[in-house]
Amino acid sequence: MIYLKRTLQCTFFLILILHQYTFAQKVDPDELSRYKQQYPQEQAIFLKYYEETDVKIVSDSLIVTSTNFKEMLHLGNQSNVYAKDGIHSSGFNKTLRIEAKTLVPGKKKFETFEVTEFKETFDKNSSVFYDDSKFLNFIYPAIQPGAHTILNYTQKIKPRFLGTFLFQNFLPIVHSKYTITVDKGVTLKLKVINDPERIITEKMEELDGRIKYTFECNNVDKLSFEKDAPPIRYSAPHLAVIIEKYTANNIEHNVLSSPKDLFTWYSTFIKDLKNTNHENIKAIIGSILNADDTEEEKVRKIFYWVQNNIKYVAFEDGMRGLIPHNAAYVCDKRYGDCKDMTSITVNMLNEAGIDAYFTWIGTRDIPYKYSELPAPIVDNHMIATYKNNGKYYFLDATSQYSSYTLPSAMIQGKEALIALDENNFEIKVVPEVEKEQNIVKDSAHFMLNNGSITGSGVLTLKGYPKVYNSYRMNKSNSKSVTDYITKLLGRGNNKFFVDKYDIEHLDNLDEPIEVTYDFRIEDYYRKIGDNIYFNMNLDKIFSGDLIEANRKQAKENEFKYINESISVLDIPENYTLKHLPDNATYKNDVFGFEINYKVINDRIVLERKIFVDYLLLEKSQFEQWNEAIKKLSNAYRDALILENTGA
Repeated sequence: MIYLKRTLQCTFFLILILHQYTFAQKVDPDELSRYKQQYPQEQAIFLKYYEETDVKIVSDSLIVTSTNFKEMLHLGNQSNVYAKDGIHSSGFNKTLRIEAKTLVPGKKKFETFEVTEFKETFDKNSSVFYDDSKFLNFIYPAIQPGAHTILNYTQKIKPRFLGTFLFQNFLPIVHSKYTITVDKGVTLKLKVINDPERIITEKMEELDGRIKYTFECNNVDKLSFEKDAPPIRYSAPHLAVIIEKYTANNIEHNVLSSPKDLFTWYSTFIKDLKNTNHENIKAIIGSILNADDTEEEKVRKIFYWVQNNIKYVAFEDGMRGLIPHNAAYVCDKRYGDCKDMTSITVNMLNEAGIDAYFTWIGTRDIPYKYSELPAPIVDNHMIATYKNNGKYYFLDATSQYSSYTLPSAMIQGKEALIALDENNFEIKVVPEVEKEQNIVKDSAHFMLNNGSITGSGVLTLKGYPKVYNSYRMNKSNSKSVTDYITKLLGRGNNKFFVDKYDIEHLDNLDEPIEVTYDFRIEDYYRKIGDNIYFNMNLDKIFSGDLIEANRKQAKENEFKYINESISVLDIPENYTLKHLPDNATYKNDVFGFEINYKVINDRIVLERKIFVDYLLLEKSQFEQWNEAIKKLSNAYRDALILENTGA
């Protein structure tokens, strides 16, 4: 009790210091003009971006509090876009206190406008049915150039949920600082990430029975929004903070010192969830499996049943965001989140006599590994794992149109924490699916007719292209499907029309989608004198798709793939081939293409293959990409010429 009282006293003292510091500021008459000159393109900047974390040993437990202080200077006339603000809380970080205000400069001192209205809302993420994550939203009053807005709040955090601190954000930061003060006996893992130029300074101080760590940097440029960039933690310099262990009353307590500690904690969430004896589950298994099914056939049928019959509805409420429901509950309700869909998948497979395992994993939104940072910041997802003769199948039932052999695209390359039993686990990397498994292939036969093109074709979608397009094709609204098919097949210009189409294998997860179609393109080719000039590359994908020289962030791609097309043109009557474009080929580690023309009887055939071979294109690879795109764009420019030879 004495220790807790001291903790609250220290927190109050820190709040008082920050509070007094705010009101003690004197108006700097040159501040606005100085920073507007330094940041002429910005509407606002952060002057201070601070977080101070305190970790105390109280009896045999840890008390963790964090105080955040952010001060923004408004520079432009449109800076009111930053008037809205808010803080996040959940069952893992509870807000104890909040203060927000605007300071408007007068001649000598600031006039203070306190925020008096705070509105609490729940997370409105459309994919989450219920989430205990809350936002305390508010609006700063009296926003104008020269005004300071200040947010100061304190939260109590569960020890395993210390996360990360960003030293860079989407506004420039003049001074950012993170400090963590711990009692002696607390061991931390403090990992600086994305700081190749070492802009973050580090300092450690020994206090009276305590240790204080300080990380700070000055004048950090903003992180710009760039198309297809991965989430901010892939590029922004930041700090990951983990409590590894602590000693209380001469007893050492492991918190998150290794993946084993994380698994030991996680395994308590799935205890007693396997081997659920449920008559409905037994009946379902009996109805979908045959006596002569192989083990893989059983896995396929059970996995597809879960995909088709359990509706994905995310549900996060404190520890419920970590603990799955039992399979019987999920079976009866016919809905669940990723953990629940894993629970029923694992149990149905177990009931069928097949070993399957609960598996924690992070999606590609998260750049961390269990082997480096064994903490909840590494994962945000759960799947089932099945092993057969050394091959791993990562079964993610939330990916509605993925076959059982195809992991969901969002977990490629990620470490999976697999619970083999209550006491044993393994970490396995989900492989990146090779481009040869993800195919977009279009075969079209067409003819020229008075300036327009008419033809028919077959589009084949295999692997992830099938998965991603299935969501848009499998709609009850026929017009929206037609519009999407037209956009998907669209060639040449906005005068492309699909006159008829048919989709096959949309609901068969083991077969590629096939779209047969008839099309026309009006006013596409040029006729000058006796010659027709015609470019057979009706869809010039990637043409001119160069990466800007000033781009700073990597480019993210959903999956590797190959785009193939075969285009067959009937040579019009009374015309002969005058010029056939040259063949072209080029490839490097991230991109490549082959373009080949040939004449077969009275037809011209163009065979084109383009491949994209990266998930994350690093800045060091931009030059390779641009070189390939320039060569492809040049190859597209060459058109064939047909000459009228008369009747």
